[in-house]
Amino acid sequence: MANKPLLYIGAGILFLIGLCLLGYGALSVIGSTSAQGSSSWLTYGLGFGCVGALFLAGGAGLIYASIRGTKTEVIQQIKVDLPANTKVESITCKNCGGVLKPENIKMVMGAPMVECPYCGTTYN
Repeated sequence: MANKPLLYIGAGILFLIGLCLLGYGALSVIGSTSAQGSSSWLTYGLGFGCVGALFLAGGAGLIYASIRGTKTEVIQQIKVDLPANTKVESITCKNCGGVLKPENIKMVMGAPMVECPYCGTTYN
């Protein structure tokens, strides 16, 4: 995807061109109704108006493309620095005493949530 500033600049240019074409088309349509105007101005005015509308739609499409972002997933890794004489013990369920594995402990909103695979109890 292109840089967002480039998309905004392109959209601004398309908007300006589209507004100019729409304005010229409107003036041509209004001029075709006067006594001194030509009936061919009506077709030119409608043509310029349609092309102006296409330019405006292109500018709106560029704005939509710049706003629509890609979703990013944030993965946090928590590393714990333990002293040298640390003894690692197995973690057991408070309810049934079953041995828990690391897969049974998940971080939810910054707090560890334990789900026992044996009795189905969930606690902090």
